[in-house]
Amino acid sequence: MIELLLPCPLSAGWELLWQHTLPRQAAGVPLGGFSGMELEWRSRRLWLLSDAPRTHSLELRWGGSVRQPQFELKPAKALLEQGSGRLDAEALVRPGQGSRFWMASEGRSGQQPPAALLALELTDAGGFRVVQRAALPDGWQPTPGKGMRSNKGPEALVALAPKRLLLAAESPLQQDPGRHLRLLLADLQGPQVAYSPLGTPLLVSPASGFAAHWGLTALLPAAPTVPSRQKRTPPLLALWRGYAEPDQWRNRLTLLPPLALNQQATPALAPSASWNLQRLGLEPDNWEALEAGPTLDDGRPTLLLASDDNFNPLQQNRLALLAPRRSGRCPTWP
Repeated sequence: MIELLLPCPLSAGWELLWQHTLPRQAAGVPLGGFSGMELEWRSRRLWLLSDAPRTHSLELRWGGSVRQPQFELKPAKALLEQGSGRLDAEALVRPGQGSRFWMASEGRSGQQPPAALLALELTDAGGFRVVQRAALPDGWQPTPGKGMRSNKGPEALVALAPKRLLLAAESPLQQDPGRHLRLLLADLQGPQVAYSPLGTPLLVSPASGFAAHWGLTALLPAAPTVPSRQKRTPPLLALWRGYAEPDQWRNRLTLLPPLALNQQATPALAPSASWNLQRLGLEPDNWEALEAGPTLDDGRPTLLLASDDNFNPLQQNRLALLAPRRSGRCPTWP
């Protein structure tokens, strides 16, 4: 049994250990737009993926301790083989321990290339190269009256197993109810990506209040990925961003119960728990990336977050580390 990355009890909530502001440029190169993140703690390497007009990645080496990090920035690396059309990188995952990563690229109406799932290989220089592209199904592509709205995803991408990914749009598809989000399974067993849309709209967004401008920016399994083909997901942590003009932000973390991996109609998943991250002291901003962090000396797991400044001088590129508060027995997952 695996202990879940959760507070115990859930009402105990989270502790903000630190926030770190990243520079706006390095070696004269503007930095920003960080929408995806992947951590390899064994080698203390952290990759941030930018949704700049020309996609690039930034590698940080994590020095110091978990509680008092010292980050060394490596030179930004352009994504190789990205083509002439603009990608819109929004998520980065690494199923397993190999050199293969996967990236979700957002779609925009009337623009090419369309929303897609892209396989990346880590290069010897520390950057990434595109080695495979798989456009999302037609029902998800932004078209008049159907599919994802322009610039609305996919924003969330998680690995459920080394050969299975789960994607989610930032907001409901145009053909769906106003607070329900669909999920999409990607099977990587063969040479081509096989998609399986999951039944009816499945996630309930916290769209009420705050001008209703809430979007799902990241999902993270609350348990490690496993090689077997599970019939349901582990509980999922969902990161939500709320925005109101001219520059107001809200950030919320919710826990979603396990999801059956079939294509039958499924009741919408309401969150089992919800946490207001501003109450922890997290700076209100465009927090978009979520990753399991390193383990603390006291044995607690951690949760790493990254924000996207949208290349806006009123915002910041930030990293933050949360730890679950624990005073009781924690739930486990088989």
